Amino acid sequence: MSGGTGNTIVIVPRERFRWLSGEDHRVTYAVRPTYSITRCKTCGTPLPAEEDKDNVYLTAGTLDDPLDAGIKNHIFYGSRADWARDADGARYFVERSSGPEYAHGVDRKPT
Repeated sequence: MSGGTGNTIVIVPRERFRWLSGEDHRVTYAVRPTYSITRCKTCGTPLPAEEDKDNVYLTAGTLDDPLDAGIKNHIFYGSRADWARDADGARYFVERSSGPEYAHGVDRKPT
């Protein structure tokens, strides 16, 4: 998982993701040529981002069942809120990373 406390993202390998319902309610908006957002056209809830060929990015709040997972990556660590706490075993990024290193993180907290 990654993201802030108000926007926790669960990264799922594409081959392990499937829609159970609601797929027909998706609408995607192109924000930039290389970035888009997908929402429910009925209520506006953020829906899984599927642009990445390897992974699907889910907003944790859209899941029906409790999540049995911990924090793997902590992005934007350099600008975290003063009340945010570190997570045991997480990998940290001062900013957001992309590419293979994003999936693997770093071994220590940036200073």
